[in-house]
Amino acid sequence: MSDKHNLQRISTVLAIIASAFFAAVAIAGFQRTGDMMQLLLFLALALASYVIVKGLFLGIGRLLDKIDPS
Repeated sequence: MSDKHNLQRISTVLAIIASAFFAAVAIAGFQRTGDMMQLLLFLALALASYVIVKGLFLGIGRLLDKIDPS
């Protein structure tokens, strides 16, 4: 798949930043409370945020493909 709109790099960076935020909250919360469910919840949110951001940029790329006639 070609990246005509140069969204691949920015989507990856933003997805990593979002998932790193939730992973940092997971680790900090676990160190503070020792609650394993909290750790697993925020790690799942980190994974979900990565997938959501990548999916949003995939949709944006498709939308730009439909708009751009070239």
